[in-house]
Amino acid sequence: MGLFERLRAAREALFRPQAANISYQDAVNLTSSEKLAKALSGALTESGEAVTSERAMRVAAVYACVRLAAWGLAYPPLITYRVSGGRQEPDLDNPVYTLLHDRPNEWMTSFEFRELMQRDLELRGNAYALISRGTGRRISELLRLHPDRVEPKQDERTLAITYDYTQASGQRRILRRDEVLHVRGMSDDGVEGLSPIAAHRETIGDAIAVQRHGSRFFSNGAKPLGVIEYAGPMGEEAKKEFRKDWESTYAGGHNAHRTLLLPSGLTYKAVSISMEDAQYVEARKLSVTEIARLFGMPPHKIADLEKATFSNIEHQSIEFVQDAIAPRAKRWEQAIMRDLFDNDPSVKVEFNLSALLRGDARSRAEALQIQRRNGVINANEWRALENMNRREDPGGDEYVVESNMRVQDGTAPPDQQIAAE
Repeated sequence: MGLFERLRAAREALFRPQAANISYQDAVNLTSSEKLAKALSGALTESGEAVTSERAMRVAAVYACVRLAAWGLAYPPLITYRVSGGRQEPDLDNPVYTLLHDRPNEWMTSFEFRELMQRDLELRGNAYALISRGTGRRISELLRLHPDRVEPKQDERTLAITYDYTQASGQRRILRRDEVLHVRGMSDDGVEGLSPIAAHRETIGDAIAVQRHGSRFFSNGAKPLGVIEYAGPMGEEAKKEFRKDWESTYAGGHNAHRTLLLPSGLTYKAVSISMEDAQYVEARKLSVTEIARLFGMPPHKIADLEKATFSNIEHQSIEFVQDAIAPRAKRWEQAIMRDLFDNDPSVKVEFNLSALLRGDARSRAEALQIQRRNGVINANEWRALENMNRREDPGGDEYVVESNMRVQDGTAPPDQQIAAE
């Protein structure tokens, strides 16, 4: 992009934010050269399209990927455990348990909070929440902070991290590291995550350009462009009036297939190019694949079933959890342990992803039966996994093994131990 284009984009971002597809408040927040550089870097791409998080979400493939990631982190239970003596139990008395599992603040559910935070992480590379503390510094609320208003900074001497937060009123507030839950994405410096949208704006810009091309094609009645020939002279005003009348009469999908009525002396010649000739369909498919690759999503999860088959679709669904959701969950778990519990070894936070890996009912029942027959789980633990009440009799807590299996304590070979019995 040349100097003139960059200056024009800067002017639009500062004085006409709607032209650059950013909000007025975002334009007001351009208070430093660094923020202006970030705005300019996302203003225009080689395809000529301005790429921002809001515009990217208008691309169906981007929306689908962000939605899948957000739902994947919002749906499974997020459990806080108490660890003691090699055992772990849900720590129901811990106030953070309720914040993460049920309601982080007065107006948001845990699902809504995690969905919004993960959306921030996917679109901007960072998710922030203010840690509100009550009596005795007990954590009482988690309040999501808009990532565009937060700027992490690292002291050059002490390497301590603080967060410069700009409120909606424009007032700035410096937050300490222990006041912010920060889930960051891939990073260059370990302080601030990289925005996937900014890093791959050319890929998304191409998708926006292809989508816009299709919209313009159908807005012209799904007809190719044409040339109107006129034998005699025509002044500039006459050309403008004729074009205006022509577009009002024949442009738009609602005017498709109307019969042309041309004045004497005018001849219409259509330009014979089709959407297939322009490789429109192939370009749309490529955009979906590229965006799925960008977000690390299996294409079949965003309805691209071109290479999916009945035999591999279940395996791909398992890969979705293992390769796409599990790493994101681990990023959350470790950020929570660092920022909310200061890595206390007596506490463990974990997403229960088993709900996403259940598969069909028969396969799940067979897997649980194998665990039951080998003494891995008892009847009550099985019933808990199926959301059923515990058995009232003592036998529900007993472990069983098949009758032809013997305990091997390591003091004698298996054959001698069996013979001794």
